[in-house]
Amino acid sequence: METARRFLALTPVAFGITAVVLVYLQTSGDIAWDGVVFGLVSAVVVTAGALGSIAAAAALLRLLEVRNDWASLAVGLVLATVVLAVAYFVVASTLPEGDEGWSLLYVLGPAFASIPVWPGFAVALLIRGWRGRAARQAPPSGPAAPRLGP
Repeated sequence: METARRFLALTPVAFGITAVVLVYLQTSGDIAWDGVVFGLVSAVVVTAGALGSIAAAAALLRLLEVRNDWASLAVGLVLATVVLAVAYFVVASTLPEGDEGWSLLYVLGPAFASIPVWPGFAVALLIRGWRGRAARQAPPSGPAAPRLGP
């Protein structure tokens, strides 16, 4: 549960990176509000899916007594990849012989849209690590302790 809470705290960074990339891709030709809204909604859905995948991975790793955030991120990425690959092959197996594969866009779209969220979570983990190291190395703030003696 603690890993899920830590990743929930990292979610704004991952969402921000994903939203910037998806809104840029949606509005690269011309800036329109419908492209911005679609990019933001896509970022919310993709980030929620990634967070769910990471939570499932953390639960699986907790069974093995592994409590590493990087391991949770990696296993979450693998779980999401496996789910998208299974969905791809299920949809591909139902296509008729002469189909050009437009039905696969329902699987490929989310797969490509989810690409920025994983580096987003990795960047958030790096930022948290840097902040933690800086906090440990910084001298204590506040008033100095009184000196005893000469």
